Amino acid sequence: MANYSGAHRRHFDTDASRLIHCTQADGFVVRATIVLACLRGLINESSGMAIKMKDVAERAGVSLITVSRVINGTGYVHTETRAKVSAAIKDLQYVPNQMASSLRSRQTRTIALLLPTITNSFWTTIARGAEDEAEARGYNLFLCNTDYDPEKEGRYFAAVIRNRVDGIIIVPTPVSAPRLHQLQARQMPFVLIAHKLDGVEADVIRSDSSSGAAALTRSLIEAGWRRIAYVGGPHAMSPGLDRLEGYREALTESGIAVDDRLIKTGVTDQATGYRLVLELFDAGAHPDAMVIANSRLAVGALRALIDTGRHIPDDIAIATYHDISALDDYSSLMTTVIQPAYDMGRLGAQRLFERIVGTPLPVVDCILPNRIVPFGMSDPAVPSSNYPPLSAIVSTFSGDRRPLNIVSLQSGRE
Repeated sequence: MANYSGAHRRHFDTDASRLIHCTQADGFVVRATIVLACLRGLINESSGMAIKMKDVAERAGVSLITVSRVINGTGYVHTETRAKVSAAIKDLQYVPNQMASSLRSRQTRTIALLLPTITNSFWTTIARGAEDEAEARGYNLFLCNTDYDPEKEGRYFAAVIRNRVDGIIIVPTPVSAPRLHQLQARQMPFVLIAHKLDGVEADVIRSDSSSGAAALTRSLIEAGWRRIAYVGGPHAMSPGLDRLEGYREALTESGIAVDDRLIKTGVTDQATGYRLVLELFDAGAHPDAMVIANSRLAVGALRALIDTGRHIPDDIAIATYHDISALDDYSSLMTTVIQPAYDMGRLGAQRLFERIVGTPLPVVDCILPNRIVPFGMSDPAVPSSNYPPLSAIVSTFSGDRRPLNIVSLQSGRE
């Protein structure tokens, strides 16, 4: 068995039976299943024999078909009988043979979640929302970190296809389109989350990036600032493109000319945020306020301002996305936008399960509103669950097959 260490090993405990961190090794699902089986007591230590379904049936005094119905949630089982079977399963520490069940049903009751990284709490909150929904439906979730690396993403695509997951939730990269088209050719259900990808007709669950950046920009304009800089991520695809457009639109509608010297973009990490802010001031742009369209960029940007002796908000006003806890101590000094990360993950998983069971549904572009926290108030970036099930949200779909832009939900603006 592979020697898992560090971040890999901490997922293999008895409290993490649903959320499994995939390694890049071929056959990761099989090995992860073996580890979890050992931890959950699949092997009876006293006899060395695997507990089987017939053992549960004998203990509960019922038939095999009744045990099967309880385990799979199919068919009618009397409440009292169900309780007996559940008690027998618990007493014997029985874990169903997922592989055998998969061969019969052609489903593995597993889904995969491909995220950029779990070192960013925004993505881990999305993962928690998806995992909670999967657990509630009796599914396992395999978590894969792509690091925005096209080659690594390709290896994970190949791995999840080989291991026959029932569906995939994906944060796509700019080069994901050909692989997603392959999934469509294989009729494998998938849902895009956080990022929309041109040329791919698929369900998307994301936050309203354009209005979020526009709201941040307007908050600075309403406070009297005019030389408003923008620091954001790459604009080759959403959400970077949408946020830059929101910033531009807010300036234009207020009669403020867009000055490209005040716009800086780059990869979304702290070092880049630090560098971009220094570039703004070194070039003599002299902004009096700044919109920062990414939380990790914001951490670096704030450090650059502190290191150059600038005070917030006395020397420069800041309005930023706030999706990671590293910004909590500064949040009351800024206007912030908090994305509904948990609900993005939960609703993305809901839509995927609807696709897995074959429910005929239109393609939906579900755009969730953000939470706006004004200057002077503090609201940590925490999970929420403010939205109804996705099936209820899209129940008023008009009937054609164009993507549905959902912006009518209660925003929770404070």
